[in-house]
Amino acid sequence: MKFDVVCFGSAFVDVFLKSDEFKTVHSQRVKTGVAMCQVMGGKIGIDEMLITTGGGATNAAVSFERKGIQTAAVVAVGDDFWGQFVKRELEAEGVSLVHSQTLKHQPTSYSTLLVNEDGRRSALVYRGASSHLDWQQVRWQSLNTNWVYISSLGGNLALLSKIIRLSQDQGFKVAFNPGSKEINHQDKLEPFLKATEVLILNTTEAAHLTSLKSSRKTETLKRLRKMGAKTIALTDNDKGAWVYLGRKLYKAEAFKVKTREETGAGDAFGSGLVAGLILGLKPQEMIKLAAANSASVVTQIGSKAGLLWQEEIKAWLTKSLKIK
Repeated sequence: MKFDVVCFGSAFVDVFLKSDEFKTVHSQRVKTGVAMCQVMGGKIGIDEMLITTGGGATNAAVSFERKGIQTAAVVAVGDDFWGQFVKRELEAEGVSLVHSQTLKHQPTSYSTLLVNEDGRRSALVYRGASSHLDWQQVRWQSLNTNWVYISSLGGNLALLSKIIRLSQDQGFKVAFNPGSKEINHQDKLEPFLKATEVLILNTTEAAHLTSLKSSRKTETLKRLRKMGAKTIALTDNDKGAWVYLGRKLYKAEAFKVKTREETGAGDAFGSGLVAGLILGLKPQEMIKLAAANSASVVTQIGSKAGLLWQEEIKAWLTKSLKIK
């Protein structure tokens, strides 16, 4: 069976706990200078709870399927209750699991996300089965697609190398949204970028990958272009995004929405941009679709609830968004 896109990466069970009692504090004792604080030994009331699926590969796969793009996910889950939960949720969305892996001795990946009143969150992450996605178990000979979309592989460069080599041999187009564990191998990552059609990064990831301390986005993007990717998307939360498409650089504002919870915004932008390419949209329409997909996600709790459906795209494309 041929797919429009095959997504590689993680599959998680995400438990969201939202409470106004989760307080933000500023402290130099933590790496970012900002922490979420709870009372030691106390009890905190939870206002909202949601159990759903997460992980970069499943978020992107559902995003594509909702836009009428036939998609498969190459992910690993445990042979347990939560693994069945993940598979049921993906199948209900129409995502093919013909290339997925079920591991007997690894539990399904799991995270608990503590969400404060502003929609910001702290995540407790157990990677479990996603860390054991095995390139030797992928049925490479039957992998038939137009695109591959690679999200974080937990630093598994052997798997990344196999995907890139196969894509070059078979003529698959590659979209790559690396995680921190891939970017930590920046010296080994650059050769893969030369085979990448679309590279998606946030500003922090881009600064790390390029080793640039400058805050000038144009300088960062020029450095990334030299690394070889044809299209580059650089996201900066509610400040919008910069997209190098062909030979032109676009700066797009973010849609103004009320954020309920921010998980999955980056996955939504990246998959929205690639969906626009697959659907043959014009450059500014692609960028607007990516921005709309991301904006819609943060209005809901969880990384998938707000992902746009095909029939919603037209209405969002008529909305005003400054792109220059």
